Amino acid sequence: MTAFPIPKPAQSACEGFDDDQTRLFDSLVEILADEPTWKQRRAVFFQIIERLRKAFDRNLRDLESRGDLPFTAVLPLHIGAILEKLGEEEMMSADQAAFYLLSIHPEHQQAADQWIQGDKANIKAMTKFIDTNPFYAALHSAYEQYSAEPDDR
Repeated sequence: MTAFPIPKPAQSACEGFDDDQTRLFDSLVEILADEPTWKQRRAVFFQIIERLRKAFDRNLRDLESRGDLPFTAVLPLHIGAILEKLGEEEMMSADQAAFYLLSIHPEHQQAADQWIQGDKANIKAMTKFIDTNPFYAALHSAYEQYSAEPDDR
């Protein structure tokens, strides 16, 4: 499996973050960076996403906001911010590509897609990743569905 370069995003996903948000995402990156491989990061990233979702839901209740904005709408920003701060330069695995596909950054998505399409073994690895990770499959499906909906939200 060949490595593909990951271009630096043209625009930061962290623009507009306040100090608390910056510290939060810096700490999430530290937690992920402590894991030596993407196979190990996968479970940690799933936990991070689930905790971010719970915090998102709590904030909606606490603010008595009943807006139509689902967590799926902010998930790409969260993932993009984490991956941007992680600062990786090469795409090398299906585990890694899976998360880059969900990033708000087109550069991340393109790098993941190029890696997947670059080799039949990569396509097979990505299919296996989705088939064996139902949490990710549900995230990916929700993301695909949300991003395919018209922008009249």
